[in-house]
Amino acid sequence: KPVPRKGHTKSRRGCYHCKRRRIKCSERHPECNHCIKAGLRCEYPANIIQTLQRAPSSPSPQEMVNLRSTPGMFTMADMRLFHHFLITAYPHLPVGADKIWITVIPSFAHNYEYLIHSILALAASHLDAVSSANVAEEAISHRILAVKALNDALSVPPKTGNERDARMAAALALAFQSSHLQDGLLEFLTMVRGCNLIALQGTLDNVDSAFYVNGHLATIRTRMCASQQNFVDLDDLDLAALSIHDIELLNMTDWEKRFWHALTQTVESAYDRPIQAYTTFVQLYNIPSQWTHDEFQSFIDPNNGVAQILLAHFIALQAVLTPILMLERVGFQGIDAPTSVLGWVDGIYKNVPPELRHYMEWP
Repeated sequence: KPVPRKGHTKSRRGCYHCKRRRIKCSERHPECNHCIKAGLRCEYPANIIQTLQRAPSSPSPQEMVNLRSTPGMFTMADMRLFHHFLITAYPHLPVGADKIWITVIPSFAHNYEYLIHSILALAASHLDAVSSANVAEEAISHRILAVKALNDALSVPPKTGNERDARMAAALALAFQSSHLQDGLLEFLTMVRGCNLIALQGTLDNVDSAFYVNGHLATIRTRMCASQQNFVDLDDLDLAALSIHDIELLNMTDWEKRFWHALTQTVESAYDRPIQAYTTFVQLYNIPSQWTHDEFQSFIDPNNGVAQILLAHFIALQAVLTPILMLERVGFQGIDAPTSVLGWVDGIYKNVPPELRHYMEWP
């Protein structure tokens, strides 16, 4: 008997390249998947472009929030973001634990709306940074929902280990997403503090937790020993040391002074003790979580010029320590996307009072 021909759906609104190559076009605008993959300039016939221009405009971020306000209701676009997260956009921390993000967390994420929205928020910001997908609005929409739901959840203690891990995963995802936002410094610091406060509840000490940390520093030390490169540029360290020494003249509070001391110790160690430099630099992420609520709010206040200068040095020092910090990503299977972190320094410079700007020259 004759074998029936397998049916298929023709691509009637495909781009010129796909038509020429006689392949099915994804009809994605402004660039289809095949053209993105092949590095070609994607062009569509004029009649198709006119049809698109007559199509209804996409909803505003607030309208998207309203559309997605029903728990458990997600679109096909959301599924695309979830896939992107699993393949390339998940965080690189904990070190060497990709499995946590691509198998463990997704296995129970559907039970926690704040976790799903956090994952989709990070995925959208990551996709927007590495492609022309134009999903920045979706990123903010999911972030608004995630933050609201996470705040509601944190008002009561977690009932299970999975719930505790879900809160940590959501806070970490939102912290990583903050690094892609041009004005994300305040939210980044807040989410990092949140991660530390959740960890203080026992998340990282419980062997049953997905985020149980065991041998992190030993792993980094092993990677340093295996690396053949010189870790940090000595000229960069000299300039960092001079600038951090100069800001000691600022009128710092006791808790700001503690942050400054950690900056100083990190630079001193980076000359010949890279593992110690890494350890003290990580402490700079932890110190603000040990302050009172009022002290932390003062530290992240854009009008606090002293704290803003300290933060600018923290960001600049992180850039100098990149050869060490990149060891966290050894074996990482995701894709590192461009962030807005260095741009935060420029924003701080413009916001700092003119009489303090000379302290910002090195950053």
